[in-house]
Amino acid sequence: MSVAIPLYAFLFLYLVFLTVFLAFSIVNFYHIVITASFTLVSFTTSFFILALTVLTFYLTTTFLTGVDWQTTVLIFDSSWFGGPTVSF
Repeated sequence: MSVAIPLYAFLFLYLVFLTVFLAFSIVNFYHIVITASFTLVSFTTSFFILALTVLTFYLTTTFLTGVDWQTTVLIFDSSWFGGPTVSF
């Protein structure tokens, strides 16, 4: 018995993470605008986080362009616990 999941399941998990990250980013920028806290520290921090986010998205798309998403990832295989085999 073996359990394998397709690789695109990890892509869906990544997209869920991106959705949550985008929601928190929107709330962050909304909070900065509403509270009028346009200081050098808030601008620098927000710019640094935005730059790292854009760089991460760019590198992710660059590295994942040639991936075959139909490939399965083996999670569990019962032969792993079959014990030692002896051949003469």
